[in-house]
Amino acid sequence: MKRIKSPRLKVIKSWCREILLALEYLQSMTPNPIIHRDLKCENIFINSNKGEIRIGDLGLATCMSTSFANSVIGTPHFMAPEMYEEEYDTAVDIYAFGMCLLEMVTLQIPYKECENSAQVFKKVMSGKKPQSIEIIQNEEVKNFILECLKDKDERPTATELLQSK
Repeated sequence: MKRIKSPRLKVIKSWCREILLALEYLQSMTPNPIIHRDLKCENIFINSNKGEIRIGDLGLATCMSTSFANSVIGTPHFMAPEMYEEEYDTAVDIYAFGMCLLEMVTLQIPYKECENSAQVFKKVMSGKKPQSIEIIQNEEVKNFILECLKDKDERPTATELLQSK
């Protein structure tokens, strides 16, 4: 992202499709879906010459052997509220994907207005969205991100996001 500076929306859409396909693959693993738990732009590797996308750093990933996972782990700026409550599923990766998309579009880390992790935690748990969402001009992109940041029971799956625009 630093090298490209300001990628076009068409390019970002292509990247998002690849990321969602990877998340769909991880979430479809049977019998135990895989949760990445630390999805962030730093862990998404883009080969702009070939247009290849790789999700890396699976060191915090876990297989869901029960109906939910239960440890607080990840990068606070990208963590879904339910991760702090220590009862979550694959939907946390969709929330993190939404935050990644927010960073790609705005070139700002989510919650950059916060000075520390405690402030991020407070905002996330109170349902406050990052301020950077307000600088997005494209309503379609903004609404797509907000879909990813919905409450866990309303959050779409990777498959559902792929089927939308």
